Amino acid sequence: MAAVDDEGLCLISLCAADGVGPSTIASLQRAARARGVSLREVMALPMPELEADLDLTPVAARAVSEISAPMTAGRAVLDALDRIGARAVIAGDADYPDRLTERLGNQAPPVLFLAGDAALLQRPSRAVVGSRAPSRRAVQAARLLSAQQAGAGFAVVSGGAHGIDTAAHLAAAVAGGTVVVPALGIARYRPLDAGAGRAVHGRWCVVGQFPPHAAWRGAQALVRNRTIVALSDAVVAFEPRDCGGTYHTSLTAFRMRKPLFVVTASADGAKDRGLKRLVRLGAVALDPSCMPDADALARLIAEYRPPPGADQLPLFEGPQLA
Repeated sequence: MAAVDDEGLCLISLCAADGVGPSTIASLQRAARARGVSLREVMALPMPELEADLDLTPVAARAVSEISAPMTAGRAVLDALDRIGARAVIAGDADYPDRLTERLGNQAPPVLFLAGDAALLQRPSRAVVGSRAPSRRAVQAARLLSAQQAGAGFAVVSGGAHGIDTAAHLAAAVAGGTVVVPALGIARYRPLDAGAGRAVHGRWCVVGQFPPHAAWRGAQALVRNRTIVALSDAVVAFEPRDCGGTYHTSLTAFRMRKPLFVVTASADGAKDRGLKRLVRLGAVALDPSCMPDADALARLIAEYRPPPGADQLPLFEGPQLA
């Protein structure tokens, strides 16, 4: 395990604490710089001062106050990660993908908890996301697209959910490489289970951005969607309904001005409405029976022009998330 300095151990302890997010950590770091003290000293401030002077929420201030020995807590997190074959990577480290800080700014995770092949995070990448209950044609198309992209050297990024996400991960892992961004802690995630206990071979990397033992939460899924888009050069969404996670990811792609492609092979009303709304907003529809290979998708990406004002789209345009 590489040596981690005191500042890094403090960051790791914060990122492993429930109730502490990037905004809270950014506030603590700003206060440390302004006062000319260490992050550990700022973390030791009384809870009322954390709330009043640093403008932390009561939940965040309490969570910070409960980390009584941050360097010890940070080392404990590293030891626990090592036992499950994972590790912590701090923003600015060689294995931390610069595109997260470039595209998310202060909302980028200060620490990532990684398992698998971190070199995949340095590849050009395509996000392949979609329905948890896809049609058979959509699954076949997602597998083909993912295998072709991974085989051409692109990392396929998705959220690890059932349905399209898993189909994309499994096809890409064997063909070249996939990146999984789950909406729960890395210690709780079981990567790329093909079912019936079968092992999955290939190249993969799991990116954890929540406390390692965090359970799944809806709010975390929305944050995860943003990370998927930020890690990717383009997004292909399979059978998004007119609400829900895939629709949210698609709107996030618009806001980040990423090329967005939509594939629907179902006559389901909600999926048809999702396709039409996203195309109206500026997405490009792809034919599920004729998936573009890597070269063809690269041309489509090069030709894509974000719609005017795409970055101003409200994330919850249309029906609210379920």
